[in-house]
Amino acid sequence: MRTMAKKLVAWGFPCVALVAGSLALAGEAQKKLTVDEVLSKVDEAQTKVADAQMDLEMEMKDTLSGSGRKMKGLVQLRDPDLVRVHYKSPEEQFLYIGGKKAQMYDPAQKMVYLQQGSAPVYIGVGKQLKQYVKTCKVTLTKDSGDEIEVLFIPKDKIAAGFDRMKVQVRKKDWWPGRLEMETPSLRTKARFSNFKFDQGLSEALFKFTPPKGVEVVDGAIF
Repeated sequence: MRTMAKKLVAWGFPCVALVAGSLALAGEAQKKLTVDEVLSKVDEAQTKVADAQMDLEMEMKDTLSGSGRKMKGLVQLRDPDLVRVHYKSPEEQFLYIGGKKAQMYDPAQKMVYLQQGSAPVYIGVGKQLKQYVKTCKVTLTKDSGDEIEVLFIPKDKIAAGFDRMKVQVRKKDWWPGRLEMETPSLRTKARFSNFKFDQGLSEALFKFTPPKGVEVVDGAIF
């Protein structure tokens, strides 16, 4: 009996150690990330690639009239802060963002909408996201196995140009997969898919000069 007890004790120690180790790993896996950690991972993921492109599906709804509009296109990014969006449907349009300047070109209307200033133009992906950290109250509202949802509430909604913004970040690569943005009159939802990285996109692709004969209008793009 004494020998059997010694064996049980000897077997028991590894079992207890295994259980304790498993609990420690489970606790580590369940540890919640902070806002700073999430945004740091997003910034790191976008910094380590020279360029990226992805498909875009966007839905915009007028909260006053209830009318809506769906758009599809291709988003292209190039380090450090260049963005080009080719909206393919329902009609063709082009959006160019670089630094504090954004231009929306509508070939059918022969119009270029020009926005300049300190307020960033954020479409759901790109390094402009981190610019909102100083101007918004930022919280994590969802942390599932696949994604983290980050909520931005501007301290000055008029200056920011929106009331609230939710960005769903994919944990598998720390790139935003979905965006929801609300203003007093407009609700926008965007979904990104088919990501491709380091495709060798040239800087010339992101440069835009309004063609001759088009009208250039200053004002907010969105």
